[in-house]
Amino acid sequence: MLIMQALLSQKFQWFIRLAKSRFSLMFIFFSFLLDACVFPFPTTVIFITVSLLYPERSYINAVSATLGMATGSVIGYAIGHYSWLLPDGNFTQLALYFFHHTPGFTDQSYHYIQGLFVTWGYSILLLSIFLPIPYQFYAISAGIFDFNIFAFLFSTLFFQGFRFFLFGWLIIRYGEGVKPIIEKNLKVISLICLAIIIIMFILSTL
Repeated sequence: MLIMQALLSQKFQWFIRLAKSRFSLMFIFFSFLLDACVFPFPTTVIFITVSLLYPERSYINAVSATLGMATGSVIGYAIGHYSWLLPDGNFTQLALYFFHHTPGFTDQSYHYIQGLFVTWGYSILLLSIFLPIPYQFYAISAGIFDFNIFAFLFSTLFFQGFRFFLFGWLIIRYGEGVKPIIEKNLKVISLICLAIIIIMFILSTL
């Protein structure tokens, strides 16, 4: 346990040094890029920590985070799309493997889920602001289900950009007290959004 705590402490100190360095914007950009395509990062914690060190940079950090998330999301979308669909629209060998070896998962069920994703894609991407799920899940899923790439990119820029600029504004306004404010309201807002989406889905099926 003591060894683990020491390792975590060393990593945290490395994180703080990097956040204070002139490479902080690059650190934010690539952290959010990786979170959106291949490797989960605690991006909200990273953004808040770096911005609290230099509150005057909060909006610049928001731009870097938004661009990193958008760039990574396109990469994640491409990973999902080209691992699942061929250029002619047919399924790849990977997709066929899942169809043949996953009970209940067929071509028909794929198209059914695809229809749901296309219908509810904007709501899903909106909800991603509040849920602690790596954005790569949404990006790769959008690619797999062939969600319109331009609509996906616009939604990512708009929703994620709104989130980061909101965090930036809260940090500038409330400083150190912003973290409990964000944590408390994220839980409430996420539950409200999830309830609204469920109600809309039920009403649409009636």
